[in-house]
Amino acid sequence: MTTPTEQVRNHPETLPTETLKASINRQMIVILDFGSQYSELIARRIRETQVYSEVLSYRTSAEHLRQLNPKGIIMSGGPNSVYDKNAPQCDPEIWQLGLPILGVCYGMQLMVQQLGGGVERAKLAEYGKAALHIDDPTDLLTNVDEGSTMWMSHGDSCTHLPEGFTRLAHTENTACAAIANPEKKLYGVQFHPEVVHSVCGQALICNFVYHVCNCEPTWTTEAFVEESIREIRAKVGDKRVLLALSGGVDSSTLAFLLHRAIGDQLTCMFIDQGFMRKGEPERLVEIFDRQFHIGVHYINARDRFLTAIDGVTDPEEKRRLIGHEFISVFEQESKRLGPFDYLAQGTLYPDVIESADTNVDPQTGERVAVKIKSHHNVGGLPEDLRFKLVEPLRKLFKDEVRKLARSIDLPEEIVRRHPFPGPGLAIRIIGEVTAERLNILRDADFVVRDEIAKQGMYHDFWQAFAVLLPIRSVGVMGDQRTYAHPVVLRFVSSEDGMTADWSRAPYELLETISNRIVNEVKGVNRVVYDITSKPPGTIEWE
Repeated sequence: MTTPTEQVRNHPETLPTETLKASINRQMIVILDFGSQYSELIARRIRETQVYSEVLSYRTSAEHLRQLNPKGIIMSGGPNSVYDKNAPQCDPEIWQLGLPILGVCYGMQLMVQQLGGGVERAKLAEYGKAALHIDDPTDLLTNVDEGSTMWMSHGDSCTHLPEGFTRLAHTENTACAAIANPEKKLYGVQFHPEVVHSVCGQALICNFVYHVCNCEPTWTTEAFVEESIREIRAKVGDKRVLLALSGGVDSSTLAFLLHRAIGDQLTCMFIDQGFMRKGEPERLVEIFDRQFHIGVHYINARDRFLTAIDGVTDPEEKRRLIGHEFISVFEQESKRLGPFDYLAQGTLYPDVIESADTNVDPQTGERVAVKIKSHHNVGGLPEDLRFKLVEPLRKLFKDEVRKLARSIDLPEEIVRRHPFPGPGLAIRIIGEVTAERLNILRDADFVVRDEIAKQGMYHDFWQAFAVLLPIRSVGVMGDQRTYAHPVVLRFVSSEDGMTADWSRAPYELLETISNRIVNEVKGVNRVVYDITSKPPGTIEWE
């Protein structure tokens, strides 16, 4: 088991990407990540103010930050105590940059410690909601209401402040809940303003971004589209680009953006592995090829994939074999349709933060593809099949992709499509996957989607789908005993899929879906409802 310090994400100190190169000329706030589970959330909250933000390692040097020239820095929370032997430390020269800095929880304690104050184990730890009592309602706490609920998560507290610092707020158990050195524009909060539980938390963040850092709201969807098109055209030139289209919002948005930038230089490949929902492959081709005139090469590989997982019951083995078969088909078809210089991938900013598996061409310095990150859960590409990467979405979070999708006229049915796993229905059939079971689940899933759409409830759920169990149960239909499959309904509510709660769907809706499935889907005689949250369960069953 790793220690808390070892669990801190180790981002590269410098990221040789178009993102950082472009960021040098853009107003931005840098978040230094000390291992907090909320670091990405801080970045998202900053972007909600229409100001660009990036998450970097706490190891980032002061010199590198000087080169990036951000408008301000936020130091995240983290799992350590600042007085631990191997606690993560930032470059002490950062305090001399003259930039506004906001320390959040661990970030505040590190600020206090490195600048000459004291931090010790608190007599009373503070977790969860706490009322914030404001001592100075100006500057950082402008428009933050007295008694506002803030989310606490700390066992340490500041015992005395560094020279030049004053207290801005306190709670019942924490004497220094917010602090400031206004002259040097150094601020700290012991709570987490970025989480939804913190009332007025976003007001505090806006104060830091707009009033302390003097940022302007220039990070807009329109500006991103214009910048991306310029970058794509400059990078690609007259070369051809290949995109593996899945039908999800990420790859679909990428296809629309690339087509707007380079037109027919883009080739979209859609590999139908036979595990999609009823009517989806046909609808995908209809939307892209016929409605928007974005050419899609449709590859029917259903038999190949079904053969590849014949008799397989282990879920991880299913995923591995499906990924391997996808690579095989992709390699064969890309050579047939090629040659291509570039591979377009729907890499998002969380992938950039979490992953260091970049491969750089030693001659050009550009990233090259050794892995496809898509909705297909694909593994590594063969060594001799190498592309340079085009990743226009790598600066964006998921919610930003949806905003972008709407701005470039992606159909709403794709923009708000429920998340769908790469292996598709193959992992919603527990156990062995057969053509018969696929047909049963595909029909049951269609009833679920059709009914919640009819009742105007499709967007009330993060996901709503059916699962087919590999057992049979006794039933009675038409005065005769039946021995057929049960179907599980799984409806969940979530903001990002990391955690989820089972949805309290109306009984009338569940009753209608149950009646339709039993009556319309041959091979099913029982419908049950999954009331497990994540954790302890997962959203998918496999």
